[in-house]
Amino acid sequence: MVAMAYHSIRVDQQGAVWRVVMNRPEVRNAHDLMMFDELGQAFGEVEASAECRVAVLAAEGDVFCAGQDLRLTSSADAAQMDAYGRANVAARQRIQRNHKPVVAAVNGPAVGGGTYLATACDLVVAAESAHFQMREIHAGNHAGGAFLFTVGRARSLELALLGRRLSARQALDWGLINRCVPDAELAAAVDETVNALLELPPLAVRYTKQATNLLLDAAGFSNHLEAGGAMQRYLALTPDGREAKRAFVDKRKPRFTGRFPRPAQD
Repeated sequence: MVAMAYHSIRVDQQGAVWRVVMNRPEVRNAHDLMMFDELGQAFGEVEASAECRVAVLAAEGDVFCAGQDLRLTSSADAAQMDAYGRANVAARQRIQRNHKPVVAAVNGPAVGGGTYLATACDLVVAAESAHFQMREIHAGNHAGGAFLFTVGRARSLELALLGRRLSARQALDWGLINRCVPDAELAAAVDETVNALLELPPLAVRYTKQATNLLLDAAGFSNHLEAGGAMQRYLALTPDGREAKRAFVDKRKPRFTGRFPRPAQD
């Protein structure tokens, strides 16, 4: 099977193991609409391939993913933000609901959407120097209760409301990730996890994932993604959402007001 040509990512096919690599190191692998679309397409390839047994989500450079590319979304209109938000959720769902197991190789900071992408994978292996952080609140947006199912209400709110960094070691202690290893051992630890998955019966792995997703859906996870995504798209267009992005580009502290958007003029 010949892989598609990509611009924001690359797909390294190595027999039964495919590595989907975020490939925008010049912007710390910040994601835009194209990256989300391409991630969705790549994991569609993963699922359709008879050869691929395990996928790895990795990143080029020393940052796993810095989250939203605010330089592009700062001027986006409502339609563009809607397309971006829907592609965001679709890419994460394509990873989580993939028939094949997916391992995240977190080599550095995973911020905002970077944390979302890592934790959409089935197993997360992180280098000790990596950290996880939900900074949506600082961008006038919300991270909701996405990690309520993983770390509990109190810690989920701490991540979402305060936006503080969570070291890879602390993320392991909280149960957000599966392994934390010295940086020099990351590749070997990922390979060890991948090889363990390769030894398992593929159909049993597939339906273990499906059964887990059924339980998450029964608990409201998919409803949260849909409703929370709409809230994020709305907040991105509020005065505070716009101000946060302008302040980031201008390298200054934002001035938040809490004002609602003005109604559209006919």
